[in-house]
Amino acid sequence: MTVSLRERRRQQTARDIQLATLKLAVERGLENVTTEEIAASAGVSTRTFFNYYVNKETAAIGAPPAFRKEDKNALCDGTGALRNDLKRFLHRHMENLTKDEPILRMIGTVLRSNEKARGILEGFIIMERDELTEHLCRRVQNRQVAAALASSATDAIARTIHLWEQEKNLTLGAALDMVWDGLIESSHLLASTSKDA
Repeated sequence: MTVSLRERRRQQTARDIQLATLKLAVERGLENVTTEEIAASAGVSTRTFFNYYVNKETAAIGAPPAFRKEDKNALCDGTGALRNDLKRFLHRHMENLTKDEPILRMIGTVLRSNEKARGILEGFIIMERDELTEHLCRRVQNRQVAAALASSATDAIARTIHLWEQEKNLTLGAALDMVWDGLIESSHLLASTSKDA
């Protein structure tokens, strides 16, 4: 799919505003930054800022990368073991996030101190989880199972990013592998009929 020049410019302006917001927020705290300062730093008018974002919290979060349609379809139409297809799906999403690691770190800084920004991100995550549930229903034919899988997937992404932020020498892919191993082990414990598990 080819993106028009106009749309590329629009995306770049949105990104410039997000970067300006994040840089100022990391320096001074988002609550200590005005939309006027963000607009000036991004080289746009305050009116242009509000054409892109409703407030500084949404500007800080930006447009989180959604699960790619082709990856969701590959997960739902896969014929291999669901476990392997789901891990491949998550790794592809991590590869997509790796392109913006500096932004991801700055967003993490904002999220730790701004409840409103956390709520905005949670709204995006809920929408992605619900859409992933719909896709997974096609494969597993059970809404509750699909919802549990989608919740596990979005939770694994959040835990991966958190682990990656804490461990400076860890890649997103390696962090996902560690989180995935914990997820699989916990699934085994839940499936066990032993009293010790």
